[in-house]
Amino acid sequence: MSRRTKRKMPKHHTYFPLRPCVKHYSHNHPLRPIDQIQEDEELVCSGCGLQVIGSTLMCTKSDCDFLLHKSCFKLNPLLLHQSHPNHFLQLLPTPPRNANFFICDACNDYGTGFDYHCSLCKFNLHVGCSRLPKTVNHMDHQHLLTLYYSFSCIDHNITSFVCDVCGQHLENKLWVYYCDKCDYGIHSRCTIPHCTDHMYDSV
Repeated sequence: MSRRTKRKMPKHHTYFPLRPCVKHYSHNHPLRPIDQIQEDEELVCSGCGLQVIGSTLMCTKSDCDFLLHKSCFKLNPLLLHQSHPNHFLQLLPTPPRNANFFICDACNDYGTGFDYHCSLCKFNLHVGCSRLPKTVNHMDHQHLLTLYYSFSCIDHNITSFVCDVCGQHLENKLWVYYCDKCDYGIHSRCTIPHCTDHMYDSV
């Protein structure tokens, strides 16, 4: 989910007039607001690891590839998430314990950027996974799907779960979207590409 690529200078961008540079605790250099980054430029947010389109904040240093969605710039430093209700999650700018990556407890994919982390439980969440909606419409199913933080939350008698999109057998700790009417379920990794459009609206 979180994959960094070498930054290419945007082909079409406009610096907001009279807007000063800003600082973010996760980065040593000033950031400048940029507008009109195009989809075909394939630039990736250094916070959430998802593609950046439209307006963003980019490092002022020409040899630095750091950039952030505006919504990632404004993330709360502490988060109490329903999937981990007993402890606050701290937003880390890099993976914990000086590692090169972390494994997200929601989707089991790796991350190299921002991490919502519980040091007591060694619990980690991608920024994108922390923002997944409770219900979604999915292109492969006619009914609304509901998010569960493990398949045992659907029914304690369920002993295994297979994603109806990719066919993968899932660990119980992984998040799933499920339709009770049809006994249809998919894991969050197969859902995220269909949910990202509304996550990072310009603000």
